[in-house]
Amino acid sequence: MPTTNNATGVYATLGYNFNDPNSDVKELSANTLAHLNSMPSFITTWQAQDIANNTVNGYYKNPVANDATTIKTTANSIITIYNTANTVPGLETIYALAQSLNNTANTFILHTNRLSGVVPFVGQDSEYPYYDTAVPLGKTALYITNQTDGITNTSPILGNFTSILVGPQISANANLVFPYVATINNSITTTTTTDPNGNVTVVSTTNLTAGQITTIQTGLSTANTSLGTRMDHDFIFFTNLKNFVDSYNATKKFVNMGETESYLVNEFIGTDKLLSRINS
Repeated sequence: MPTTNNATGVYATLGYNFNDPNSDVKELSANTLAHLNSMPSFITTWQAQDIANNTVNGYYKNPVANDATTIKTTANSIITIYNTANTVPGLETIYALAQSLNNTANTFILHTNRLSGVVPFVGQDSEYPYYDTAVPLGKTALYITNQTDGITNTSPILGNFTSILVGPQISANANLVFPYVATINNSITTTTTTDPNGNVTVVSTTNLTAGQITTIQTGLSTANTSLGTRMDHDFIFFTNLKNFVDSYNATKKFVNMGETESYLVNEFIGTDKLLSRINS
């Protein structure tokens, strides 16, 4: 008897298609069935339905993607305006800052897609933090640091995820830089002249004041620093977290060793340092 309601169809996904000509597929014994019936439920209705319908996807979202994309689009638009105008004297620093912000925002989107589970962990990528790698490592660190340092908050886990915990700040930066596109575009005048020899000269100028230019530069720099700081923290924290768990695992194998392992370590291969630890 199925024990999960409204969940039929999972078995069909296995594609079993065998007529068992020699009657090798047997019904389970009464004892085995009794054991199965005594087990707690392994699957919920919604899990079974998603598996049966092949809709095991769409569970995660990137909460900062929209605002980060606005920042990236803004930076890219400033770059396009500058290039289309064939460079604009006085806006060189703004152009350089926009290029840097465009690159940072793009990397930030990729980073937060991994953190939020939108891009799943596949293969052996150990450099970048993913939801599926950061959470288990963080849980291990939480259990241990609770015992060693009395940590009672979620920072051992969420320390990997600071880039998606600053949504209001990213939104504020997006709202700050977004108007710059129109401001810069409306400030530019492009003049085209042709000399008697037919040589064409294109000159673009801006009527932005020094104060306006400084304000835009500061806003672009602030947005860039904000995104970059959070990414740097997540990467450093994740690296430290991996090293911490590796160190824990390297020492854990010496705790509660079996009789033969203990004999080998104590009589043959253990250094004075190790023996002083395990026999204290």
